[in-house]
Amino acid sequence: MNRYVAALSATALISLAPYALAASSTDLSVTGTITPEACRPILLGGGQIDLGKIQSHTLHPTRSTQVGKNTLQLTVECGSPTLLALNAIDHMAGTEHEPGYFGVGLTQAGEKLGAIKLGLLSPVADGLSVATIASYDGGASWEDEHTLLTNNLLSFAHHSDLGTPIPIKDLSVPLSVTTFIAPANGLTLTDEQNINGEITLEVMYL
Repeated sequence: MNRYVAALSATALISLAPYALAASSTDLSVTGTITPEACRPILLGGGQIDLGKIQSHTLHPTRSTQVGKNTLQLTVECGSPTLLALNAIDHMAGTEHEPGYFGVGLTQAGEKLGAIKLGLLSPVADGLSVATIASYDGGASWEDEHTLLTNNLLSFAHHSDLGTPIPIKDLSVPLSVTTFIAPANGLTLTDEQNINGEITLEVMYL
């Protein structure tokens, strides 16, 4: 994957004509970075979800319990059409009870409390309906997928070609946020337990 970073360097060796056997020199170095025009991701409502209080007796003993399903509108605004992908960073990594999903913390006994699933539904890019595609190899290949996981990138393509991301200037897509609690039989819930999920969405340039 290209990162649109190019280092410019130039060196010059300036020498003075010697007097007798003496000589001196100095080096000049010029560096810089070229970056693409920035794209700005925005989650309407500030990206905050409050699930309120959940009674522990409502949790299923042997399978995960869905305790929240919310939708937040995600927009990405670029200065010009840009090849991009979305990457999600889990700030509670290691606490998820489902591989690939996002963590919500540990119980006081150190048990994995649950997980968050992210999905992108019905994206619109520059006024047109587009498909969501995923890469599991850093952008080398793409396939049909709408779930954003800890180990993939999501980009967007024409419905007729799901293997090729398209440049986008303005993107609007509902972000589905589904929260699960792990089976209650494996959790110590004798005291009040906070649910803490924190995820950063970042725009990657392809």
